[in-house]
Amino acid sequence: MDIQQKKFSTRWRGLDVVEVDQFLDLLAKEFEELLRENDQLREECSQKAARIQELENQEQKVLDGLASIQHIIDQIKANAQKEGELIVERAQADAQKIIENARAQALQIETEIQSLKHQREQLKASLRASIEMFRNLLDSPALEAPSIPSPE
Repeated sequence: MDIQQKKFSTRWRGLDVVEVDQFLDLLAKEFEELLRENDQLREECSQKAARIQELENQEQKVLDGLASIQHIIDQIKANAQKEGELIVERAQADAQKIIENARAQALQIETEIQSLKHQREQLKASLRASIEMFRNLLDSPALEAPSIPSPE
């Protein structure tokens, strides 16, 4: 309805009162309808704003949760990295101890081998000396059989 273009018929003493009253009634009804529609739109806008706020709050909670999860993941990674490094350090230390023990055992075995070689050489020398002594005893005249005089 175009309010600005509305023309009323004129009567002997001015405008037609019935026509003006009808137009005002029509305007009042349309204005009331527009007010109701405006109230309805405001209510919908308010509900949508509340829903948007609710969704933004949920989004923030999700983002906070994700940040918290990421922080936990980072801590787990860091702990795993540290634990892995500790395991490697322990393994290296254990390997070093094993190598040192093996070297010590090898040195001990080498020492024992040298000792056994020395004992063998001593035993050989002792056996040679004993053999030489027995050979000298066998070759000595004192061991020769005494001659028995013949009975003649």
